[in-house]
Amino acid sequence: MENQINLLNLNLKELEELLVSMGMKKFNAKQVFSWLHEKQIRDINDMTNISKKDREKLMEKTYIPFLNLLKHQVSKKDGTEKFLFGLADGNSIETVLLKHRDRNTLCISSQVGCALKCDFCATGIDGFQRNLNVNEIINQVYTVHRRLLKKNEGINNIVFMGMGEPMLNIDNVLKAVDIISDEKGLNISKRRITISTSGIVPGIERLLAEKSQVELAISLHAVTDEKRSFIMPINKRYPLEDLYNTLQNYQKETKRRISFEYILIDDFNITQRDADILADFMHSFDHVLNLIPYNPVSDNIHKRPSDEKIRAFFDYLQSERKVNVTLRREKGTDIDGACGQLRQKNTK
Repeated sequence: MENQINLLNLNLKELEELLVSMGMKKFNAKQVFSWLHEKQIRDINDMTNISKKDREKLMEKTYIPFLNLLKHQVSKKDGTEKFLFGLADGNSIETVLLKHRDRNTLCISSQVGCALKCDFCATGIDGFQRNLNVNEIINQVYTVHRRLLKKNEGINNIVFMGMGEPMLNIDNVLKAVDIISDEKGLNISKRRITISTSGIVPGIERLLAEKSQVELAISLHAVTDEKRSFIMPINKRYPLEDLYNTLQNYQKETKRRISFEYILIDDFNITQRDADILADFMHSFDHVLNLIPYNPVSDNIHKRPSDEKIRAFFDYLQSERKVNVTLRREKGTDIDGACGQLRQKNTK
């Protein structure tokens, strides 16, 4: 496969150009695209409406990649499923299926590891290895989708909240989103796909420039530069004022609600003063604020607040400050599948 072309890295236009260069017809590209992305086949011979001669050409010059499932875990607490996938170069990534009563949400990775080294997150512990390519992003979706189909289920929502910072792999992420949402493919609406970022300003500006219809989520976690830079070093490069101004412009142009994530860390960001500054920030936007109690990470000094502190912080924001706030019920903590717990290795 060294000199063969990876079919899942190609959008429809690129597929058309490739097939025509191979002597096939332009309309064959739509047929092949459907087999790859709607039916999600893994064998070129399964493309029954493509002539045997053309299938032989495809098998000679192209291939369909897949992910190697190294480990599958199911939470005994809430049914959350975590998948450890092996990549062709020996690296690995994790993907999490969050099961709700009326929907399935897939949390996917965009990078092997992460370079941002947020203080509360396990992903950066092993460092950054590389960006995922398009097929590695969409194959997370297709692998899990095929499993769900056997139970007459499917994927309803996709969130780029797994390993890595999506905005630092924005070309491949947006290309993957276009393929996943294509009506000739899996056809998951972009309104059901969320890209989460720690505040990479150029990435947010890119979404705005391309008029992407995906949802935007911001990992905020603190509302002063001093505190945010302490747990999120990227804040030194894109401080809160820059992020604020960019989001103001984004919302003015798109009229879209922005989601904010805020991890609750004991003795760090859950005072009433924190709540007041956070509320002032939220009221500048059409927003929803998701509070996430800190999930334990090995070798980390942070602690999860008590349930009483969590409830008091939530109640104050909701009742006193009228913030549109939710308290996220963490899922998959017993299999290290919750927010901030993903790593590229199968660690104990």
